Amino acid sequence: MIQFKHIRSRIAFTFLSVVVAIQLAGLLPLKYALIKHANQLAEEQMNVGERVFVNLLQHNTQSLKQATQVLAADFGFRDAVASNDAETIKSALESYQGRIHAQVAYYISNSEELVIGTVDGNFENDAREDVRQAISQNQNGTLKFDIVDGKPYQLITVPVKAPDVIGWIVMGFAVDGRLADQIKQLTHLDVAFLQKTAQRDWQLTSGTGTNRLSNVLVKTVSDVYHQKLSLHKVDLQGQTYHLKIRSLHETKDEVLLVVLQGSVAPFTHDLNELFQSMVVLTFVGVLIFAALISYVSRKTTEPIAELVKNADEIAMGNYEKEIHINSTDEVGYLGKALNSMREAVLQRTLRIQRLAFNDELTGLSNRLAFTQGLSQSIIRHAETQQSLSVIVINIHRFKPINKTLGRDFGDDLLRHVGQVLKQNVFSEDDVVARLDADGFAVLLQHTDQAKATKYAEKINRIFDMPVNVQGQAIDVRIAIGIALYPEHGVSEEALLNHAETALHESKIKKADWIVYNTALEIDQSETLTLISDLKEAIQKDQLLLYIQPKIDVKTRKTLGGEALIRWVHPEKGMIFPDQFIPFAEQTGIISEITNWMLQRACQVLADYRSQGLYMSLAVNLSTRDLNNMQLPEQIEALLKTHRLDAKALKLEITEGSLMQDPERAETVVRKLAMMGLHLAIDDFGTGYSSLAYLRQLPVQELKIDRSFVMFMDKNAGDASIVKSTIDLAHNLGLTVVAEGIENEEVLAQLAKLGCNEGQGYFIGKPMPEKDFSIWLERWEGQNEIDIDIGDDLSFAINPLDGFNPPA
Repeated sequence: MIQFKHIRSRIAFTFLSVVVAIQLAGLLPLKYALIKHANQLAEEQMNVGERVFVNLLQHNTQSLKQATQVLAADFGFRDAVASNDAETIKSALESYQGRIHAQVAYYISNSEELVIGTVDGNFENDAREDVRQAISQNQNGTLKFDIVDGKPYQLITVPVKAPDVIGWIVMGFAVDGRLADQIKQLTHLDVAFLQKTAQRDWQLTSGTGTNRLSNVLVKTVSDVYHQKLSLHKVDLQGQTYHLKIRSLHETKDEVLLVVLQGSVAPFTHDLNELFQSMVVLTFVGVLIFAALISYVSRKTTEPIAELVKNADEIAMGNYEKEIHINSTDEVGYLGKALNSMREAVLQRTLRIQRLAFNDELTGLSNRLAFTQGLSQSIIRHAETQQSLSVIVINIHRFKPINKTLGRDFGDDLLRHVGQVLKQNVFSEDDVVARLDADGFAVLLQHTDQAKATKYAEKINRIFDMPVNVQGQAIDVRIAIGIALYPEHGVSEEALLNHAETALHESKIKKADWIVYNTALEIDQSETLTLISDLKEAIQKDQLLLYIQPKIDVKTRKTLGGEALIRWVHPEKGMIFPDQFIPFAEQTGIISEITNWMLQRACQVLADYRSQGLYMSLAVNLSTRDLNNMQLPEQIEALLKTHRLDAKALKLEITEGSLMQDPERAETVVRKLAMMGLHLAIDDFGTGYSSLAYLRQLPVQELKIDRSFVMFMDKNAGDASIVKSTIDLAHNLGLTVVAEGIENEEVLAQLAKLGCNEGQGYFIGKPMPEKDFSIWLERWEGQNEIDIDIGDDLSFAINPLDGFNPPA
């Protein structure tokens, strides 16, 4: 049984099913009646055609008989007959035969002693019997047909009198296509003459149908001939035909038939058009009725749906919205009852919340209320795919203040801090809570990292000034940790833990605020060791430059590559970028890594150019690099040293790195652009940057993150995002590069969407710089390559390409 989600669907389906059933109950008998009527019309046509055919033969027979009587009455012919002048009789027969278009002519005396004919063969031997039958049938008014020398003829007999009958003239007229065409012209039916002799089985002698239809007809007639029916209904070449079979001549060994054929199709065609019109009208009627049913059922069930919606709101904990149902029937009474229940639940809930979810000291929410509110916000933001921020704040040296100045002073300070936090939130939906003795938390709805850090900076500026509590000015210092949904967690527990981790780091480093990143979770002792090892790795050249190829998506010509880093630790082996780039960014060593990458990339480019290989390499810049005002001069010096033009080096920057300090980053980016360097936005779509801000930057390229590209051939949503991004970038005058191309289908799809460049494992995995020329030779030769990048190294390599430092 069909299950329906809504009552209105059940109502509409029930009524619509009844209407459709009624219409079908009417259409099916109508279809049957139309088919029956078409067959009756076709049958009537056959009957009329048969009568016309018989009348035509009789009329033709009378005409031919009158023409033959002219010869029989001719004095010269009768004189030749009286004198048994065979030569004269034959000459007269031949002459008159041609005049009346007869194919056979002969004379037979009354005593049957003299037989003179115009045909050769065995005709004369059979003439007497043929004449007897012809004379007998003509006298009885019956038409005489015969098969002479394997050919069908209609025989006309006329007596020769002088004055008594002294002989008979017999004229034979071929039963051929002219007769068939004459019959078809009058009856509008196809005509076929079929015969069967002792020497040959059924064959078509003449007809008006096509050769293919005639061949099928011969076989069909041979099957149904012995069925004693007045009308035969057969299928010929996929069409229904009515056949009228009439015997013209039949003996033991010979049969001559005329078959009238009438197709039912002309009759069914018009009736089918009528039926189709009825079907269309029925369908239109059903659609109109369906629309009417839908409207009525929707209007009928709207109050119930509204009550269900209100009940869901109550179930979600929203008791403030009053229920309004403009109805005086049972539904209206149900709405009033539900509204009364809502009011009672609201009052009880408010009492419970005041006791369980509020901090008595500050009047703010407590930890439990904040956690529940955060959970509900995560659910709502997941549905709308929006971000939110969790900010935790801790007051430095609160215990000494509380101990020295007293608990009352400490309580007033906590109230003051709580009010400052609450007064500076962005909207009424934002939540401020007191988590513990000197800890607070703020939930900012619909905010990204930029807005969260803006809030943190604003709070810090406020507490940079002395705070007046109980008439006494006091310096208050705070630490702030920030975690973002969904980047740093998708549950309330994860977000709070990560925000507190960032808060702890803020205290240690005495930073105004810190945004959580995975590097904060790394074991501190191991981090210190790796920091020391990483510095040594840069000095001892333990870092490796890998290249992932980039091609023109349309022509598949190689354009260059992206420079990636690998670290070969002497004891731990291969260490991937995600294990050392985060803390390198955090500690500032990332600047030294960037310098190494830029130097090595320029050196590789210079070596390639000396070999006649002109290409470009893209190098990733970190957040700290974009805050380095000396970076443009350092790059300019490297280009001069290696005699490279600015177009040879591309710089990739992420959305997150731009948003950390937008003003400073924009200054550095503009200086780099003025040098002629090609700038690209990397991993586009994974951050929350402002398009208006990106449009102001002098960038030339936009790279779509691999998470949208890898499965776009199977995921219509990803494909739609990629298409929209390509169109957006082109409208802004940017070149588009797609990362994560894993198969031929994705590459072909990107080409159709107008993507400019691409990279991914299908094109080429990240490979050592020395292997790039090998890959290039193979790719240009066959557009397909699969290099094992670990073959030339003494350790296992599982490269992680395209890693970018977290914002």
